[in-house]
Amino acid sequence: MTLANFEISSFNLLRTLLLLSLLCPGTGNAESHIPPPNTLCTQPPCSQGVHLQLGGDGEMVVVFSSSSSAVPSEVKYWTKGSAITTVTGSGEAYSQLMWIARTLIHPDMGAPGATVKEILGRENTTRWAARAPFAPYGRGASYKNPTEVVDGIGAYNNPQMVYTSPVIHTVTLTGLVPGTTYYYTVANDLRNFTFVMPPNGDGSASVYPFTVAMTADLGQTDISAQTKELLKKHLRGAEKGSVMLLSGDLSYADGYYPRWDTWARFMEDLATEFPIMTVGGNHEYGDGEAWVSYNARYPMPYQQSGSVSNLWWSRDVGPVHLIGLCSYAETAPGSLQYEWLSEDLSSIDRSVTPWVIVMMHAPWYNSNSGHRAEAELMRQDMEALLVNNGVDVVLNGHVHAYERILPVYNGCRTACGPVYLGLGNGGNREGAYLPWLFPKPFYSAFRASTFGPGLLVIHNSTHAYYNFTRVGCQSKSVSENFENLDGADCTTTNFYGSDNSPNASDVMDTAWIVRPLNRLAGCSVPSCAQPAVPPTSSPNPGPTPNNGGNGKNCDNEDSAKVWAIVGATVAALIVGTAVGMFLGRRTVLKSIRPHSVVHQGLVDEEEDSSASVSM
Repeated sequence: MTLANFEISSFNLLRTLLLLSLLCPGTGNAESHIPPPNTLCTQPPCSQGVHLQLGGDGEMVVVFSSSSSAVPSEVKYWTKGSAITTVTGSGEAYSQLMWIARTLIHPDMGAPGATVKEILGRENTTRWAARAPFAPYGRGASYKNPTEVVDGIGAYNNPQMVYTSPVIHTVTLTGLVPGTTYYYTVANDLRNFTFVMPPNGDGSASVYPFTVAMTADLGQTDISAQTKELLKKHLRGAEKGSVMLLSGDLSYADGYYPRWDTWARFMEDLATEFPIMTVGGNHEYGDGEAWVSYNARYPMPYQQSGSVSNLWWSRDVGPVHLIGLCSYAETAPGSLQYEWLSEDLSSIDRSVTPWVIVMMHAPWYNSNSGHRAEAELMRQDMEALLVNNGVDVVLNGHVHAYERILPVYNGCRTACGPVYLGLGNGGNREGAYLPWLFPKPFYSAFRASTFGPGLLVIHNSTHAYYNFTRVGCQSKSVSENFENLDGADCTTTNFYGSDNSPNASDVMDTAWIVRPLNRLAGCSVPSCAQPAVPPTSSPNPGPTPNNGGNGKNCDNEDSAKVWAIVGATVAALIVGTAVGMFLGRRTVLKSIRPHSVVHQGLVDEEEDSSASVSM
């Protein structure tokens, strides 16, 4: 990497100025990539926000919304040459008090956003509360005339701060045949959609290769759109019906609930074609969200998997037993989630689903300065369950950066542990997290504060090929709020500094994940291959990134304190960046080559790239 990489060409400058006109905080123009409401129907306003999730075996769940309760909860579907089948389901609406976060007005990467005028229009009640209509007269109790935005939960006695959702319709199609292409349409919508039913977990060789697309912390920015487009390309290139995993933090509505509706439109072109399996994150839980919007819009197959909550569930799909866990529910032995997980893991038939993938939001292993050890209690409670049952891969989000973790258990590298994939870099409005901590743990194989999705292609019961591809970065080259959309040539530099990882300039991370046919062979007492980190002290980690809607923007009253912290670490960051640039030159070719092989989860960099994927 050279200093030339940081120079901005005249073309890039023009592109930057154009983006700045779209991403200026508070203008709302940054949402140009979000489609307008659907207009293709016979009785406007039309249904919209159509998306798919897997139900039980042979089931596909279709969710859509309508502005009128007169629209039936109805889906028509068919195959080529077959008659049309009509299925009815149920509909519900909900109301919540909106929550106003300062970062809604000044998001780091432009969207989702809201203008000061828009928010004050909701908080100001002078139009109707200035005078009580009947004696005794005077101002009503709801009177508010703010000149500045009031953060936090809206006033309960101000109906303008109440969000009432559209009708959320949920319809389950049953008896579907794996590998079959289905066509469908929803009530009051003239558009036709299509999907291929993913294979069941039946243990047959016909399920291979099986494709799983992965991301987390997606949001609805321009970077999010690039991540979504690459996910769609990956899934459309698959040979069989595929599935997408989204490990929490979906819409980044953060209590401003109309953003759930724009998110649904934003995702339609992907979510109408491929089922998206999700777990909730802190952005579905905090800022007044309390799981209400998430549970109504993203029903997971929890009842079909013996769970009592939509927040933890499992499902067999192709060669994978897929488990979703909740980072924000009790996890101790004896808790509902722990006891369910223990029973679910013990019921897995590895001859039917040899691969086990667990998704949860907050990571157990993370060498970034953001969200350090937030899930440590969950790890202590549940890690042994995962290792003792031979879990292969764990997907996380929460940390807005990418990191691949080698198989690890209780802080030690061991072939008995799962591979951890930190993919909280979908592209949400809060930007990338920096800096990375040094010395780098032995178990950290690749880390970079860039954006993009992951792709796992499972070739047989023991071999899977994994790929992460960068689609963009965050940059302060021209503006404080700037998305660098040039995934092929970018490096993140933002409020927290420059990416200090040796992988900062790498476009791609690839590896073979190779697991033994008997996942538990030799793992009754997992051995520790080497300590997690070298026996040296770690430097000051620097400022902690925004923890999800509760942080302050850099232009508020706490800015002086924040910049004081940044100033105290700037020397260390400059040195780290220089070292990262030097090491990046030496490692870039090695990092993007698709030759890393993981034997029982442990990387062997010297392995020949022609390693067979046959059993």
